[in-house]
Amino acid sequence: MKRQISKANFSLVSKELDHFESTGYITGEQKTGILENYEITGGLNFIRVVVTIGAILVGLGILSFIASNWDGISHLVKLLIIFGVFAGVNFAGYRLSENNPKTGRSFIYLGTLVYGAGIFLIGQMYNFGGDFPTAFLLWSLGVLPMAFQLKDKYLMLFANILFGVYLLGSFDQGFPYAGWVGVPIVYFAFKYFDKSRLLLFFANLTSLSFILQLTLRYEVEGLYVALLFFCIGLLMYGVKHNLEPDIFRVQGNVLFGVTGVILTIPDIWEVLISIQSTRLVSILFALAFVGLLFVLIRKGSLISLIFVCITIFRYYTDTFAFLPKSLFFIVGGLLLLAFGFYFERMIKTKGGTLA
Repeated sequence: MKRQISKANFSLVSKELDHFESTGYITGEQKTGILENYEITGGLNFIRVVVTIGAILVGLGILSFIASNWDGISHLVKLLIIFGVFAGVNFAGYRLSENNPKTGRSFIYLGTLVYGAGIFLIGQMYNFGGDFPTAFLLWSLGVLPMAFQLKDKYLMLFANILFGVYLLGSFDQGFPYAGWVGVPIVYFAFKYFDKSRLLLFFANLTSLSFILQLTLRYEVEGLYVALLFFCIGLLMYGVKHNLEPDIFRVQGNVLFGVTGVILTIPDIWEVLISIQSTRLVSILFALAFVGLLFVLIRKGSLISLIFVCITIFRYYTDTFAFLPKSLFFIVGGLLLLAFGFYFERMIKTKGGTLA
């Protein structure tokens, strides 16, 4: 299977291979053989964006017209309109796909929106019970087979987002059992759709959302939830593997950064130790946390630098608010300038990268 690559990256690889060919490291045949292993992906296309926005606006116009006259329409006519519009836009999409694939795909995207609107409208018509997040689950289940059938990663991404809304929205509606099936599906989709980095990013978010739901289901204390996600973030950042490690490193860095800042709040430690000791424990954790961030900053982690600034600002607002704001901003600005100088020198001398 050919490795998919953007046009800009393919151009960069081609230029590098031209250099190696000119210096005699590889032959022209070897360069051609290497380039044949790549396939240029389409990326965002201007025509696709225009027709997709146009189709969505038309659909919104139709739905707005229906909504403004909704009360005066009988249930039968409402159902005919919903199913008629849904069938019509999908039929138009499949008919246009052969000769005008971009326009045809935009109508199919519109069909997924009409499908979701139909779920909510029919529920309103017949006063169906059930939890509000369940509608997003049904919407996701309807988009999912179409995404696999068309092998469209954007439809799969939309289904993933809808499923994530279902998970996040059901925290007070009972346990989302569909997560046991949905989480493996989103990771399977990552491989099925040629290992799309975008899908992997959202698959990780979905998985983290489901873990959060498990902790809420079993009423885990906030301290232990924060510690759990802090450790997960460290594992995502530090464990070495070949499954798009850059995605895991960035998400892990953000995750343990956010939870680390939360763990510097004294009140969260009350469940574990006495109130008199919470401030001391939180300060000790903050020192260790900032120390870890500085270690990662030395390795080129710009995200860690951001969380150092957030931690400093948190303590400024909580403890050192009596200091003049001008002094705080001057010191913070000098720190950022110093780090900027350090990063620039590191990149020039060591070829470091920012993560």
